[in-house]
Amino acid sequence: MTNFVILAEQILSFIGIYYIVSIGLNLKAGHMGIPDFGHAMFFAMGGIVVGNIVSHLAAAVAAKSIPGVTVAGVIASNTKTLTIMNRQFFPHHPFLDIGLIILALILSTLLGGFLGWIASLPALRLRGEFLAILLLTVAEGLRVIFTYTKSLMGSTPTVGLSTPALFSWTHNSGVAATVFTIIMALIVYAFVERLHNSPAGRLFRAARDDEDATEALGKNVVTVRRDAMIIGSALAGIAGTVYALNPFLGGGSVAAVSIFNRVWWTFWPWALIILGGMASNKGTGLATIIVGVSLIWPVRLYSFKVAQLLHASALGINPDQFANALEYAFIGLIILIVQASLPRGIIPEPPSRTLPFEKYAKGRILPPESKKK
Repeated sequence: MTNFVILAEQILSFIGIYYIVSIGLNLKAGHMGIPDFGHAMFFAMGGIVVGNIVSHLAAAVAAKSIPGVTVAGVIASNTKTLTIMNRQFFPHHPFLDIGLIILALILSTLLGGFLGWIASLPALRLRGEFLAILLLTVAEGLRVIFTYTKSLMGSTPTVGLSTPALFSWTHNSGVAATVFTIIMALIVYAFVERLHNSPAGRLFRAARDDEDATEALGKNVVTVRRDAMIIGSALAGIAGTVYALNPFLGGGSVAAVSIFNRVWWTFWPWALIILGGMASNKGTGLATIIVGVSLIWPVRLYSFKVAQLLHASALGINPDQFANALEYAFIGLIILIVQASLPRGIIPEPPSRTLPFEKYAKGRILPPESKKK
């Protein structure tokens, strides 16, 4: 029973985090038509906020009462400092923990949105594959910079920074983090669904479909593309924070090799929005659920055993590499099947819902031909 609960928490955490990060990409690529191949860099900002900024703030408070904790120790002796705080400080300060969680969400939203604004500057001039390659290049450049900057990610790039256990006060961090992840996914869904049916969402898709016609109607396409980049990148920053706070996802640490991972935070979101449907919030959610329940975690849990059963090591194949290859093969097969049968995705882009004309015109004098007979 315990193993089943842990498995359920892992699957739900996977579904929640990938929905948030994928819907941020869908807002840019699906609603606005921006081919963002550097989505991972916006996601990484959320992980850095938790692993670096929040940890420093918490250490500044804990240093007053917990021996062995210093602000400088967050970087100089990261594992030791965070272990002390996770055991002796965070479990006894629930209100501070909640405040730090809220602060992390706010900071990651602002930082992700700010980086999205910076990235939108070339997006205003470039189109298509040129923009896609530029964003991918910028993301790679940031990954290299963050990886080897000690003050940002610690002295060991592959290990990174330990994250504060801000759910330890609940005495069941796994359940609390899973519930938090799902709640955040539902909040993001409600937001993007409202945005889809708002004038701003309709303007995004109008500019995507025909920029000339949109400008002819007096709308500034440059501003529209900028806003889409900012909002989508801010959502990716939120996803990075949720990832770093969830022990099933971040594993208690954030490293540049994980939070800047192109496969996890750029390729997988692209695959999910293609499966679900471009500019389809419900389709992306359904694709994430299907992949999470029926494919990703079963493959990740049992692929190593499959490699052993097939005697992959005897054939000179690394079992870990076999597991990754099996995962990619399955998702690739699913994409081919869905694209062949449902070219627009599982749930195609829905039309925008608008207010009924009578409700919109309430209090105004309607023309005679529009009155109900």
